[in-house]
Amino acid sequence: MNLFTLSCIITALFTAIMCFIILLNNIKDKMNRAWFLTCISLFAWQVGLYGTVVANSAESALFWQRILYIGTILIPIFLFYFCLNLLHRENNKKSLFVGFFLSAFFILLSFSKFFIVGVGERVDFGYWPVQTGSLYFIFLIYFAFYAVYSVVLLKIDSKKHEGVYQKQIQFVYYAALIGLVGGSTNFLLDFGVNTYSIGNWFVILYIVFISYALFKHHLFNIKVIATELFTFALWIILFIRIFFSVSSQDLLLNVGIFLSVLLFGALLIRGVLNEVRQREKIEKIGKELEKAYAVEKRANEELKELDNVKNQFLMTIQHHLRTPLTSMRGYADLLLSGTFGKVPPKIKEVIEKFEASTTSLIKMVNDFLDITQFQLGKSVVALKDGVDLSPILEEVVKDIELEAKNKGIYLKLEKPEGPCVIKADESKIKAAIVNIFDNSVKYTKEGGVTMRLKVNDGKVRIEVQDTGMGISKETMSKLFGNTFERTAEAKKTFTAGRGIGLYLSSQIIKAHNGKVWAESEGEGKGSMFIIELPIGV
Repeated sequence: MNLFTLSCIITALFTAIMCFIILLNNIKDKMNRAWFLTCISLFAWQVGLYGTVVANSAESALFWQRILYIGTILIPIFLFYFCLNLLHRENNKKSLFVGFFLSAFFILLSFSKFFIVGVGERVDFGYWPVQTGSLYFIFLIYFAFYAVYSVVLLKIDSKKHEGVYQKQIQFVYYAALIGLVGGSTNFLLDFGVNTYSIGNWFVILYIVFISYALFKHHLFNIKVIATELFTFALWIILFIRIFFSVSSQDLLLNVGIFLSVLLFGALLIRGVLNEVRQREKIEKIGKELEKAYAVEKRANEELKELDNVKNQFLMTIQHHLRTPLTSMRGYADLLLSGTFGKVPPKIKEVIEKFEASTTSLIKMVNDFLDITQFQLGKSVVALKDGVDLSPILEEVVKDIELEAKNKGIYLKLEKPEGPCVIKADESKIKAAIVNIFDNSVKYTKEGGVTMRLKVNDGKVRIEVQDTGMGISKETMSKLFGNTFERTAEAKKTFTAGRGIGLYLSSQIIKAHNGKVWAESEGEGKGSMFIIELPIGV
């Protein structure tokens, strides 16, 4: 046996193993199926080449040459099919169909004298190359076109991608280039060039390169391939061992071991396949989640940026609104005070309503401005020492007294004798207490509202208890949120509310290092709002 014959055996065996691995792995996958067909064509070519080399007659050599050319005809079109699947090129299907048609035509033609005339010994190791017919050159054009086309597509797409996928394409590109250039040296003998063909060794490199791509860059799954190779090797060893049995008992034992390992090996391969498929699914889900997280993160960043822009815009608008509103209220005061002359009663009544509406709008603008500044993280309060809460609470009750009287409900203030001093922004803390107290008055139809001031354990506690509509558990969780939503019952009781008072109050109290919450036994059972503030000097 010479080296050339040995190269045929090695390449054929290696290719056959690859065929079985792919067959058992996932033959339904398009890329697996395309590579399986490529390996089959390479295997047929190597078997035919081996048969030609060891043939003892021209008739035998001619038979093996026909087998060789069936594989040779199929190699370029199956390689092209494999490349299209690897590169996900769906727009080359017409070229693929034409190639399959031509390959079928040349296989039929190979059995005629238009393709193969005969064989003749031209080298010194029993090689019987073909004597070609008149239409043989058309086959060479077909072979060269699809071989070069495949290599060019691989080269083009290797520059378009990156990462593992680019490595896969590059290894297949170099493998195809080396294998096709090396294998093509066999054609020299068909044109009278009597030289030793080194193409087989290049084809082995082709198989090695593709195999490296499979293992190193996961073109097919390495764990599945390793398991299958180990199992196949074990099967072969145990099968050969049967023929070396020395007794009938030993034969039965070896057959039993072989069948057991055959069964468990098949189960092992199936188990590994299932495990790999599950892992691939998990990896796919993980990548999708990672991608979704990245998209969501980017969207959140954009939303935050837009929110900041919106808040800055609102602050600008609110500043511009507050100036003319303040001027409008000032002119209304001048009119009512008689600065511009005596105002008739009917006009005076209209101006009073105008002033009230303007005052309400100014308060609304101020509230929105404070909320925007809180959301931007800016300081809204200016804390000062020695602020007495007692007179502030008296002013709060006095400011809302008229509204309560008109509704027919009572207001009570219970507080200890003497001052109750805290560190606060007097105007802001008053606004926060007014919002909460006014909220209780608005949603109380019968009974009244009682405000209590207590001092205990270094804290000031303000309780605002009403006999109003009460608060449900669902509403309680949203009460101080920034959703600015109001319940349906609240809207029925008081239609003019904006839903921002409690949120603003909570932010102001938080800025005073205090806290606020509400308690209620349920709807229709009243409620109590509690404010806790640290005692200051």
